[in-house]
Amino acid sequence: MPNLPSPSRTRRALLALATGTALTAVLAPAATALADTGRGHNGGHGSGHGSGERPPAGLQRAADKLVADGQPGVIMMTRRDGRVAHVTSGVADRATGRPMDARLQFRIASVTKSFTSTVLLQLAAERRVSLDDTVEKWLPGVVRGNGNDGSKITLRQLLQQTGGLNEYVRDPRIMGDPRRTWKPAELVAIAMEQPPRHAPGAGWNYANTNYVLAGMVVEKATGRTFGAELQRRIIGPLKLRHTSLPVESRTFPGPYVHGYWEDFGDVSTEVSPSSGWTSGGIVSTVDDVARFHRALFTGRLLPRAQQRELTTTRPVDDEGIVEDYGLGIARIRFSCGYGWGHDGGWPGYRTWTYTSADGKRQAVVTYNDSSAAMETDPGFRVDLAKAADTAFCA
Repeated sequence: MPNLPSPSRTRRALLALATGTALTAVLAPAATALADTGRGHNGGHGSGHGSGERPPAGLQRAADKLVADGQPGVIMMTRRDGRVAHVTSGVADRATGRPMDARLQFRIASVTKSFTSTVLLQLAAERRVSLDDTVEKWLPGVVRGNGNDGSKITLRQLLQQTGGLNEYVRDPRIMGDPRRTWKPAELVAIAMEQPPRHAPGAGWNYANTNYVLAGMVVEKATGRTFGAELQRRIIGPLKLRHTSLPVESRTFPGPYVHGYWEDFGDVSTEVSPSSGWTSGGIVSTVDDVARFHRALFTGRLLPRAQQRELTTTRPVDDEGIVEDYGLGIARIRFSCGYGWGHDGGWPGYRTWTYTSADGKRQAVVTYNDSSAAMETDPGFRVDLAKAADTAFCA
């Protein structure tokens, strides 16, 4: 069973918008117990959209337990040696009682970082950038002020969260105007108002600022929007038909899971994805997310040298959880071995996805209430840890 983070971690509104803190969001979600969660006759229960495979033993019980704990709805997807199964529980929409469905889209939040890292690593493979390039080389003057110095931070350090830059999402301007369409440079400018957390390379500090900068470098190096590069390099070749990176639109391009947050109720279309962008703005489905990570870890997207860069990790202590972080991916230990992937949280959504190094074992878990109250609930945290391990190892 994966380790549980300290219950002292809190995810206030801004930290939820931060698209999750790496590793810990997998097992320390922010969700609140609801008086009416859509259980009983209003709740969905079953094998999602019918994969044709019998779900692993205990998977449905694990999903049902999370709904019993207070989640409106849950989707769990597993893959074993080519055999795919889905289970769902609860509802995708509390207002209508629509059952949860594994085909629905949701906001994947910081799982986006794995996509962003892959695009930048592809550019490195093409020798259009070097991971040893400084941020200043590509974005002159952008990382500057209050002790921040882009001439001392490399692209590799951006991807591995070791550049020392501070976070922009804690600034009240972000959630103070949640529907605002933000420009990437505006997000970075907010972070530059704060001093760095540490000298470049001297520590590890998870900050969405790093991945906004990575997206800006991709655009500068290619002369195209990041969305266009994402479509050309990943979404198109892998036929991820339900995956997109919206910027200005707060709506979904297809049927979606409704997300619930704090006392605001349904916030599915209330927060501009531009505040996450290349750090957390992608919309997808469990099957598309799994297909991407399977392609990534089996070498379909990166040459061998860049694959080594991707999976070169450093141990990190993130609020008491000691795990390994590479370039936009994390490695976490389960009862049956290690899984590679990422997690993410967004107002109304919480997701994690992990894949074995050979791509034969996969799990994706997502649910639709990211409120803060349940994060410190010991029962929910234990049940989520069990569900994660069941999904990956059963």
